[in-house]
Amino acid sequence: MKNTSHSSPTGSLLVGMAAGAALGAVGTMAATQNQRQVKRTARKLAKGAEHAICQLDKMVDNFVEQHMDS
Repeated sequence: MKNTSHSSPTGSLLVGMAAGAALGAVGTMAATQNQRQVKRTARKLAKGAEHAICQLDKMVDNFVEQHMDS
């Protein structure tokens, strides 16, 4: 019987990178735009980051599923 435990430090790294990029973009926008535009941009970035994380999660699930079968 095979005992496997999967944890992905790469996933955490990608989440951190996405969050850092989003914060950097918001900071840049804050310096040049009004507050309403900054909030709108932050919401768009958050949605984009959430979508990216969902896609990453699906990719990891598919990868693990394929390698558990073999």
